[in-house]
Amino acid sequence: MMARQQGLLVSTFGANVSEIVPGLRSLPHDHLILVVETTADESAATAFLDRLGVRYEALTVDPQDLAAAAMRIVQRVQGQCWKGWSVCFDITGGRKLLSDTAMLAALAIGAEVCCYETKACRFPLLAARGVEEALPREIADALLRTKWPFPLATVQELDGRHPLAILMRRMREMDLIEPTVAGKAPALALTGRGRACLDWLQRMEGISRSWE
Repeated sequence: MMARQQGLLVSTFGANVSEIVPGLRSLPHDHLILVVETTADESAATAFLDRLGVRYEALTVDPQDLAAAAMRIVQRVQGQCWKGWSVCFDITGGRKLLSDTAMLAALAIGAEVCCYETKACRFPLLAARGVEEALPREIADALLRTKWPFPLATVQELDGRHPLAILMRRMREMDLIEPTVAGKAPALALTGRGRACLDWLQRMEGISRSWE
């Protein structure tokens, strides 16, 4: 018999316990991460969860720095993802900025997202494609380790089957790099999408190093 897949629920919380009740009732989970702002008082929610015997932990974030807060959530959730847990985000509670933070984290890891109205009506679930899935490791490494802009002549001198030439073609196809001129020489530079991906990867690296 196959073992049941364990589930992680990530719920945003503002001030009212009622914000998290629909998700707790509707979304199967073995562990709950309660995401709260650094200035929030989660005591009402934790007292409620203690009475129910729910396995949970509170994670504080500062959504004023949206990217850093989202990355903090991603960093915490990734452990369960690697263990094969299913992950679902309930973004009903808290301010819109907190919900946006959780949504960004869910998109980054490809998790399911759910939201409820005041009458506990469930919106359609969104299935996302995560950053790690969209950026294979060799592409992410190239973004991080390459000095941009990159001389186009270096690529043109290579055989078309050379790994670097293949990698650069893939990055062009993914709209991560584009032709440009650096000084007076043709080069390959990051597109807007490429710069955004690089910024995300650099921030994630910084958080990983600071938590080691």
